[in-house]
Amino acid sequence: MNPCHANEQITCFQYNEKEPPIEFVALSEGKIFEVLSNTNQIVFTHSGSVTVFCGALSDKKMKSGESILIPIQNAATFTALRKTTLLVMKLDFETLTACESFPLKLLLNRYEKSREKDDSVSVLKYNRHLKNFCNVLADYVKDGIKCSYFYGLKIREFLYLIRVYYDKIAVFHFFKPVYNDDFIFINSVYQNMDKVKTIKELASVLDYSMSGLEKRFHKIFKNSPHQWMQQQRAKKIYYEINCTKRTFSEIAFDFGFSSPAHFNDFCRIYFNDTPGGVRKESEKLSIALFK
Repeated sequence: MNPCHANEQITCFQYNEKEPPIEFVALSEGKIFEVLSNTNQIVFTHSGSVTVFCGALSDKKMKSGESILIPIQNAATFTALRKTTLLVMKLDFETLTACESFPLKLLLNRYEKSREKDDSVSVLKYNRHLKNFCNVLADYVKDGIKCSYFYGLKIREFLYLIRVYYDKIAVFHFFKPVYNDDFIFINSVYQNMDKVKTIKELASVLDYSMSGLEKRFHKIFKNSPHQWMQQQRAKKIYYEINCTKRTFSEIAFDFGFSSPAHFNDFCRIYFNDTPGGVRKESEKLSIALFK
């Protein structure tokens, strides 16, 4: 079934056609799917079976209902042994650190107590709840939904299901490849980003020099601290404009803009429109939705 308002998502700030967070891959027998991971990715064998070459997994067979995590900057090759469907979920550091449902504290504590290098890859098998979740998720992907915000919610739901329905030790071993010093750094950034007003303050809180913070941000986020913070700011502002009835003056004041003109310029840069234009477009879509 196709979405009733498929064209509306194209104009949305959250629409992501080029790099959707979740993908559905169909393979015929003998076909190969390659992953060169610029972020952490979970690959679910939703149906069929494949052989996997990835790190410690050499010629490993994965059956329907099994999944593995491909850490960032790692390559993996999946070869279909028969007609197969894969679900690929991009699970970046930001998602992991931002999700309140994930047992982050427990896992980080275990990581701190077990810092030895471990290149092993654990397989996580479907239980009834995860199978149902992936069945519905596959339908959304096949129907052409490409909303980053929606899939962000689904990834959080996945993490919640993992937390509730899986043994914590099994979860730790599955996710252990991503729990490195970069993960701990990003967790610290998210914990402190709303407590500081300047990049200099953030560097001080994190105990970095300005040049050191610049290098670390470019390595992890592929962006400068200033650009990254502005992007996070833009996401929050976009929500305030579209999802609340607050005045633009109130929003501008809360986000530290010195004048309405400064606020307008910011919105033109990040949303290609003025605050009024963004809200008006959102209202048009809402009206059209109920016609």
